[in-house]
Amino acid sequence: MPAPASSYCSRKAILPLVSSGTVRRRHVFYVSGFDPNGPSRYHRLYADGAQQQSAWSTAAIGVGPRKRVQGDPETMAWKVDYRQPAHEGVETDYAFPRWDAIIRAYWWPGNWQQIKDFLQTSWQYLTCGAFRTLYGQGWGQFVTLFAPFMLLVLMLPGAVALLAAAGAVMRARQSGASLALPLVTAALLVVAALVWAYWARRYWHTQWVLRSYAFVGRMARGPVPELEARLDAMAANLVRRVQQNRDDEVLVVGHSLGTIMATSVLARALRLDPELAQRGPRLSFLTLGHCLPLMSNLPAAQGFRDELAVLAQCDGLCWVDFSDPLDDYAFPGVDPFEAAGLTVPRADHPQMRSPGFTAMMASAPQQVPQMNLHQIHQQYLWASPLPQAYDYFAMTAGPLTLAARFGVAG
Repeated sequence: MPAPASSYCSRKAILPLVSSGTVRRRHVFYVSGFDPNGPSRYHRLYADGAQQQSAWSTAAIGVGPRKRVQGDPETMAWKVDYRQPAHEGVETDYAFPRWDAIIRAYWWPGNWQQIKDFLQTSWQYLTCGAFRTLYGQGWGQFVTLFAPFMLLVLMLPGAVALLAAAGAVMRARQSGASLALPLVTAALLVVAALVWAYWARRYWHTQWVLRSYAFVGRMARGPVPELEARLDAMAANLVRRVQQNRDDEVLVVGHSLGTIMATSVLARALRLDPELAQRGPRLSFLTLGHCLPLMSNLPAAQGFRDELAVLAQCDGLCWVDFSDPLDDYAFPGVDPFEAAGLTVPRADHPQMRSPGFTAMMASAPQQVPQMNLHQIHQQYLWASPLPQAYDYFAMTAGPLTLAARFGVAG
């Protein structure tokens, strides 16, 4: 039996080293979402974004080559050098703890397996009342989750009608009647079905939504052994890094479905070392496009709610969430603790913010004008033409801790 959540974080004062809010050395643990791509893609994304952010801000951001972390074959990392006028340079180790091999193992290529997983997960959400709860937490998120279902359900009547039209054509040929009406009906049904399928897959990225959604349901129904082992290893690595006391800030970043994984990693690290948030480095947590209610709303996910409870009671943890109203894959403005039915002893934990995608995209004409939801969901990791409002590279590599940057107490 684990100890009560409140015992995992003591309430000692944070050391003066980190209360100043300045950073010269930082360590980032970036936990990716449900994406089969590995560190090479994310290293390239970070390097390209840093170059663009340097052009849009006063910072000079250099990104080194990715290298395997010594003693940890499952983690890749790269150095980030951040220099800005009136500030000393900041050196950041940006670690990418991999779990993409696990994702690929559950990235079913066949449509039938995807449909089976989707229907099983939908039944799980429906019978436990989670769909009703999700509807109250975000209409856009509810529609996005149902997009694959709508695609499937609306295509089935279309297929039946198409068969009926084909039958009418055959009967008309046999009777010698005009084929015009049956042929026009069949053609219109084919066009409507193809347009709907193309638009739904392009805009909602239904294949990715379906796989991610099914994986969350699988986690809630029972442990995924290889994932549990990986999360435990990430937590142990996080504890070791903090205990080395080499950094001014240790920042855990979770994006998309990675917000669920990063929450588990942080909670497990705090269980391994209850004083983790009170040591030399400032312990910070940045979530981007969080989708924690997908997991916490499921009655079977009690273990995850227990992990959330650990973070709820942790005074020394600075948690800031950025989720945008344009992002229907995320839950903008939905407090993860409140959604899970947990009480928090201090206000503004986590601090809920929006990156302001509407203003960002309007200020960056070279960005895609007609973005699908998957592309919008990736914008958290890209450069911002409005760095005073949102700057991912200043948060992960700049001269201020997350708490100092956003005025978070704790």
